[in-house]
Amino acid sequence: MRRQKEQLGLRLLMLLVLAVLAAGWSASARAVTLIDQARLTLTLRGHEAAAPNPDAPSEPHAVSLPYNWDQRQGAVDGEARFAFDVPVTDPAMPQALFVPRIGNSFRVLVNGRELARFGTFPPGPYDDASFTPQYFTLPPAGSAGPQRVEIVVAAQAARQGGLSPVVAGSEAEIRPLYEDALFWQISGGRFIAIVSGVLGALSLLVWLRQRESVYLFYGLGELLWSVQTARVLFTHAPLPWPWWGVVPLAAFQAAVPLLCRFALAVVGKGDTRLARFLGLLALLAPVTATIGITVPLLWLMPAWQLLFFLAGLAMVVVVVKVAVRSSVLEHRVLGVAVVMVVLSAARDNWVMRTSPEAYAVVPWIRFAWVGFAISLAWVIAERMRKDVRAMAQMNASLEAELAERNAALEAVFAREREGEKARGALEERQRLTQDLHDGLGGQLVGLLQMAQQPGAAMGDVALHLRDAVDQLKLTVDAMHGCEGDVASALGSVRYRLGPRLQAAGIDLRWDVGSLPTMTGWSARESHQLQMLLFEAFGNLMAHAQATQAGLGARLVEGSGERAIEIELHDNGRGFDTQAAFAGKGLANMRTRAAALGGTLTVRSQPGETSLLLHLPVPAEASAPVEPGPELDQLPMRPANGTLR
Repeated sequence: MRRQKEQLGLRLLMLLVLAVLAAGWSASARAVTLIDQARLTLTLRGHEAAAPNPDAPSEPHAVSLPYNWDQRQGAVDGEARFAFDVPVTDPAMPQALFVPRIGNSFRVLVNGRELARFGTFPPGPYDDASFTPQYFTLPPAGSAGPQRVEIVVAAQAARQGGLSPVVAGSEAEIRPLYEDALFWQISGGRFIAIVSGVLGALSLLVWLRQRESVYLFYGLGELLWSVQTARVLFTHAPLPWPWWGVVPLAAFQAAVPLLCRFALAVVGKGDTRLARFLGLLALLAPVTATIGITVPLLWLMPAWQLLFFLAGLAMVVVVVKVAVRSSVLEHRVLGVAVVMVVLSAARDNWVMRTSPEAYAVVPWIRFAWVGFAISLAWVIAERMRKDVRAMAQMNASLEAELAERNAALEAVFAREREGEKARGALEERQRLTQDLHDGLGGQLVGLLQMAQQPGAAMGDVALHLRDAVDQLKLTVDAMHGCEGDVASALGSVRYRLGPRLQAAGIDLRWDVGSLPTMTGWSARESHQLQMLLFEAFGNLMAHAQATQAGLGARLVEGSGERAIEIELHDNGRGFDTQAAFAGKGLANMRTRAAALGGTLTVRSQPGETSLLLHLPVPAEASAPVEPGPELDQLPMRPANGTLR
C-alpha cells in the first residue's frame, strides 16, 4: 500500500511538472504519455534472471520507473532490459521519447530494430550517460497499434546507473521538455561549476595576499564543489572508472566540511573541537571516497553520510545560535544560508537512500548551493570591505601620525640647521680672527717696531699702514658680503684698491661678465680670493712699474664642465717667474688658489705680465647673474655695514 501511494504521488508530481512546462501549449499537449511501468529482464554478472525475486529474477517481470540500479541490485554489475509500449495517436507522424536519466551505457530498440546506442556492453571505463537527458525520435508507426520499445541498460555498481520514467508524445510536445531538462541539468550544472570555480579562485587569491584561514576554507570548498558539479557535464569521462567516481565523490566529501569550517570561522568559532573535527573529515575524504567506490561495502557510504549530517547539524546549531544573538548582518545572512543548504542536503540524502524514485529526482542541493555560494561570497565581500575600510582608517591614522612626526622632525632639523649655521658663522669669524691675528696683527707689530726705531722713514711706515688698513677693510667686506658671489668680491677689491692704483698712475680696466654664485663658499673663501688679488695688486704697484692694468672675469664652458677664469694683466717690466724672490710670493698665491679648489697660472715677459686664476664651478651652482652697475663704476661702495 505504501509503495502504491508513493507511485501515485510520483505520477501526480510528474504530471504537475509537465503541466507547468506545457503552459501555453496547444490542446495537443494533452497527448503526452508518462511511462512509469515496464517489463524488466535482468542479467547479473552474465547470468540471465528467471524469477521475479529482486535478488535473482528468473523471468521478465513488471517494475516501476524510475529504476535505480545501485538501490535495487547493490554492488553488482549487469544489464537491465526494459520493455514497454508507446501508444500511437497519428500513425503517419513520428513519435518522440524524452528520458531524463539513463545509464551507464544503453541501447534503444523499436519493434526489435536498434534506434540508438551509447557506449559499450558492459560499459567502458569512460562511458557514462547517466547524468545527461536523452531525446529519441521514433519512426512513424504505420498503423494504429502501439510501438514496442525496449531500452537495454548496462550498469556498473556505484556508477548511478538506471532508468527514469519515459515521456512519449509528438516531437512538438516532447522537444521543449527535453530542452528544459537539458537547460536545468547541463546548463545549470555548468553555471554552478563556473560560479563556484570563479568564487573559489578569487577567494584563494585573497588568501594568498592576506593569509586568513577563512578565505582558504571558502576557496578550497568552492573549487572542490565545482569539481564534483562538473561530473554532470561529461558523457565521456575525462578519467577512467573508478577514478572518475572517486574524484567527484572525494571533492564533494571534502567541500562540505571545508565550507562548514568556513562558516564556523566567520562567526568566530574557527578554533573549536567541532572545527578541527570538520577539518579531519575533509582530510579523510579521498580515503573514504576510494573505499566507497572500489570496495563493495554497502554500509560504508550511508554511515559516512550520517556522520557528515551530524557534523553539519552541529555546525548549523552553532552558527544559528551566534546569528540569533548577534547584530552583525553577515552572521544572520550566513545563518539563513547554512540552514537552507543543510535542509536541502538532508532531504536529498534521505530521498537517495530510502526512496526507489530517487533516480528521477534532481537534487535540491544543486540549486540551493547557488544561493548558498552567493551568500558566502557576499560574506567574503563584506569582510573584505570592512578590512579595506579598517586598512584605510589605519593608513589615515598612520599618515596623520607620520605627518606629525615629520613636522616634529622638521622642527628639530630647522633648529639643527639654525644651530649649524650659527656654529658655522662663529667658526668662520674665529678663522677670520685667526687670519687677522696671524697676518694683519703681525704686520702691525712689525710697523710698530719700525716706527719706534730712530730715524725711521715715515713714508715707508705710512705705505705699510695703508696696506694694513686696506687688508683690514677687505677682511671686513668678506665677513659681510654675499657668500659665493665672486663678482661682489672682485668689486670690493676694486673699490678698496682703486684710489691707490690711481695715485700710483695705473689705469685699471674692468671687464667682469656674468658669473654664477659658487655654492658651498663661505666668507673664508671670499676672503681667500680677495687676499690673493690684494697680494697680486700689491706686487703690481710695488714692482711692475706699469701704467695700465686690467682685471677680467668670465664663465667658460667646455668638455662637460664650467669654470670661472679671473685674469689680471699689466704692461709693466715683467719678472723672472723662477727667481727666488718671485717664487715665494707666487707660492703664497698658489696656496690660496689651491684652498679655493683652483689653479693659478703666471706668465711674464718684458712689457706684459698676466695671472690667470681658474676656479671650477660646482654642478649645483646657480645660474650666472649680471654684475650690478656699481661694479662698473669708481669709486665702489662696499656692502652695508662694512668699514669705509
